[in-house]
Amino acid sequence: MREKQIIHVFGASGSGATTLARALSQSYGFHLIDTDDAIWENVDPPFSVRKPFSISRDHLARELANHPRSVISGAFVGWGDEFKKQVDLFVYLHLPLAVRLKRIQRREENRFGARVLPGGDLHRQHLDFLEWVSQYETNSKDIRGQKQHEQWLKDVNVPIVRITDVLSVPELLKRLNPFL
Repeated sequence: MREKQIIHVFGASGSGATTLARALSQSYGFHLIDTDDAIWENVDPPFSVRKPFSISRDHLARELANHPRSVISGAFVGWGDEFKKQVDLFVYLHLPLAVRLKRIQRREENRFGARVLPGGDLHRQHLDFLEWVSQYETNSKDIRGQKQHEQWLKDVNVPIVRITDVLSVPELLKRLNPFL
């Protein structure tokens, strides 16, 4: 088996894709590419202004050209389909909704503090995000969700590791080690 050059870690929000991708980067020397950097403008409030798809694609193409041994965190379904053929290993994470919501609540409070709490300027955006996350299992295949992700993976001819268990980072790395 040849060494993996590009790994794509994605799935339901709050399942740990960024955490796992970061661990793969640090443990195995992959360059980390976060799709959030490709698709969102760096503005306040965060995650409120999406970049044009052409800019997102250019960003991902540039990162992969400069770092051919990379781990990509986050979905690029739709806007980055042209990069799908370059991926050597897909890691699809889908943890229970209650776990994901708890993780997101903690993450957002750590990241934004009182801004996401009642009365904060990001509270409404935070509640809308939690509602969007809650629809992952029921969204149609035309909207980011489980059906869309599963459909997108149907024509993949390289290994796909599906993780649905809540595992520690060392346990996740151990689970992936045979595929690296």
